[in-house]
Amino acid sequence: MKKLFVLVFVTLMSTSLVFSTNENPTKEQIRTKIVELLGKPNFILDNEVKTTIEFLINKDGEIVILNVNCDTEQICHYVKSRLNYKFINNELKIKNNIYKMPLTIQKSNN
Repeated sequence: MKKLFVLVFVTLMSTSLVFSTNENPTKEQIRTKIVELLGKPNFILDNEVKTTIEFLINKDGEIVILNVNCDTEQICHYVKSRLNYKFINNELKIKNNIYKMPLTIQKSNN
């Protein structure tokens, strides 16, 4: 179990180091960081929720949420509170590029 923990820790650290040193991250790297920031919802879902997030990354390397296309206010609030103005990277050379990302939140298995 300890070896598994060490392996996961090293993998996470190497992934974050690659992202932090890359001056022009790919969409996949941005998506990975967003999924990491979202984490696991602290509420129970009865069914799968699909939505689209529209955001930009400002010159300071922060995510700015422009729109969350969803029917449930709880989901919209969760996404905005977890992502809006969260820091991605201070080395980004991106100037206000707008991204649209599909997001699926799986139903709770409780």
